[in-house]
Amino acid sequence: MKYEKNSLDYQLNVLTLQEMEEVVPMTLPERSRIRGWVKKGHPVESNPWNYKDPFGDQMNFLEALRLRCGYSSGPWDYWKGPDSQGLWDDGNKCFRYRDEF
Repeated sequence: MKYEKNSLDYQLNVLTLQEMEEVVPMTLPERSRIRGWVKKGHPVESNPWNYKDPFGDQMNFLEALRLRCGYSSGPWDYWKGPDSQGLWDDGNKCFRYRDEF
């Protein structure tokens, strides 16, 4: 299916992506993949794997991509604050509590 780049839906998807890029830290490969997804005409709030959160709602593309790649959190989550996350372990690509180091 070909998407019309001048359509309102496409423009809203691009605007949503731009807002997400300003707020959510992501790696360069993640940014490239999500831009490709939106460029094909898909909304940010969907994913090709049909992954759903615990409440049954569809995950956005970035959440699903991170889950598919085997990590659900990373150094981009530091903005959540020290109380909600431990320290990032580069070797295991996950957060660990301070006493586990």
